[in-house]
Amino acid sequence: MQASTIESPIYAAVELGSDSFRLHVGHVEDGALRLVATMAEPVRLAATLDEDGMLCTSAMRRALACLEGFRGVLDAWHPQAVRVVATSALRMARNAALFLPAAGKALGRPVELIAGDEVGRLVYLGVATTLGEQDAARLVVDVGSGATELVLGQGAAIRRIETFAIGAVRQSLTFFADGRLDSAAFDAAVRSSRSRFAEARLGAQRWERAYGACGAVRALAEIAQSRGEPQGVLSRSGLERLRADFIELGHVARVRLAHAPAERVSHLPGGLAILIGLMEELDIAELVAVQAGLRVGALWDLHLRAAAMNSLTHPLGVA
Repeated sequence: MQASTIESPIYAAVELGSDSFRLHVGHVEDGALRLVATMAEPVRLAATLDEDGMLCTSAMRRALACLEGFRGVLDAWHPQAVRVVATSALRMARNAALFLPAAGKALGRPVELIAGDEVGRLVYLGVATTLGEQDAARLVVDVGSGATELVLGQGAAIRRIETFAIGAVRQSLTFFADGRLDSAAFDAAVRSSRSRFAEARLGAQRWERAYGACGAVRALAEIAQSRGEPQGVLSRSGLERLRADFIELGHVARVRLAHAPAERVSHLPGGLAILIGLMEELDIAELVAVQAGLRVGALWDLHLRAAAMNSLTHPLGVA
């Protein structure tokens, strides 16, 4: 599909994530978001932070090369608006102030360093618009590489956002650094994860359904389904069976060989430990995987802002 054949405005969202950089290009047609281009590159920023919190030179070179490739896609599609956001790894990196201007230059667009509340807002917006009109209270979970966001909302309205400095990369590097997966390491990783969520204030509130809007949930749900679990659903018992499966395989490399979804989500054992701890601590019975998240939310945000501006400019709907 070429840009010239699309009548509605095209938008683009770029996420400089802690593990991967990702690009979505899309437009809204008949009330639904249509993606016309996507790209993803593993850059491993969070994994390269040293003890002093500095990004290594090779990771920054890799990241800039990725962004130069993204720039070619953006230039080809000529989006009406682009939003470029950087998340937790670049919030933590002490040399982010040096990297971000270089990243903006490589991409040809400015990069916005956003806080966890804005990450949560965009993730929730992506989920809410994807699921459509629903009045039930819901919890949206986003386990990222460097941080975890929990968002409680109802319909389009957000009630509370909480961000936790725990992500799949650091959890994997801390407890599964050599790639080995055993009961003791998993127990320690789950205990650590559970302790991080012990003071979550939204844990005292209730919701009717919980959704997982991240790659870890989607990948684990696919693996669980191959083991006989319902499609797109992660239950606590299902996660325990996955833990047992990972321990039996014994090593991260064997998990990737046994389960294709593990190939596209790095540090999946760390994500699994976080989810087990989270669901235990907040008494979440099951998570429903949803194909939406930050980039989808950012595209909808651009569309809604443009629609609002258009209504102000043309209040009677006359172009």
